Amino acid sequence: MRCALSEGKLPSLRATAPSALFPQPDIMPDRIELGRPYPEDCDDIARAMQDRTVSNWLTSVPQPYGFDDAVRFVAEAGPDEYAIRINDRLIGMLRAAESFGIWLMPEFQGKGVAFRAAILGVSRYFLTGATKMGAVYLDGNMKSERLLHRLGFRPAGQVTAWSHALAREMPATSMELTKTGFARIHGFSLTTSRLRIDGFTDQDLSALHRIVTRSEVARMLLRFSPDMTRDEVAAIFTEEMLIPPMRLVIRYKDRVAGTVGILSGEPASIAYFLDPELAGQGLGQEAVTAFLDEYILRFAPRELRAEVFSDNPASARILRNLGFQQEDEIMISSLGRDMPASAGIYRWRDKG
Repeated sequence: MRCALSEGKLPSLRATAPSALFPQPDIMPDRIELGRPYPEDCDDIARAMQDRTVSNWLTSVPQPYGFDDAVRFVAEAGPDEYAIRINDRLIGMLRAAESFGIWLMPEFQGKGVAFRAAILGVSRYFLTGATKMGAVYLDGNMKSERLLHRLGFRPAGQVTAWSHALAREMPATSMELTKTGFARIHGFSLTTSRLRIDGFTDQDLSALHRIVTRSEVARMLLRFSPDMTRDEVAAIFTEEMLIPPMRLVIRYKDRVAGTVGILSGEPASIAYFLDPELAGQGLGQEAVTAFLDEYILRFAPRELRAEVFSDNPASARILRNLGFQQEDEIMISSLGRDMPASAGIYRWRDKG
């Protein structure tokens, strides 16, 4: 599986590439998720591989392709082979490893499905610590070429690739994607009905410093105190928008409203705060819900953690609404408090 078969429009929760460069697809269908391929998917896989509009562009697929080939593929599929599903139905496959590959059933091409699925899979690949990814597409596969360019791949040279479908070597183009290039284009950048959630910039520092040095905010956090300098606050924020640790800025009506992000650890921890001047409007719930939904789709964590001081019921309510459950109560120190205070340890676990 070495070449991509679809291009598409970036969904509303992410920034798009310049639309003038690419044809606009039809509206994307329902929620796209990645998972494991299962034996019950074999009929759909075999049927798709018997469609020459799909299989002719795939260099590693044997021809003719039958049910037994699908059974063998599912049995041997590695952890970087993902079933692309809509409403629990397999509609394609994605490989996100040192080499990228994807195919979709014809009825789902041109709707943005491949692009969205690729964003999820490539994000997971770079979470492993990898710094680059390769891809090869057969020359003439314009859909594959457009998709790879939109993902941020750049040409790395002309090669040849053996096509099982055509039983001969075919001219092909090698492509390369770096983690830095992918993160710059496809890092977390979310919009909700009222909020924009994206990366930290130097222009945000004054507003963030004002918020986190308020005593009622600092005492609910661990690393902030009312007497922190701008430089000390700046050292906690980076421009990282793809993998933990990252702290994204919540924006409301063109003003900095707070932050939401994920911190490294086993399990990773979710962290957030909101300007007290904006409390009581549901903005915190809106921001954390949007961020967590995207984080889970991209990285499929088995578990997440959060620490909430016992005198912060609003934060605890946000977590409970998202399926977190309190599992312990301990004493935690905060730079914003004179002494350790009681805090709940909350955990979210994947039910899949």
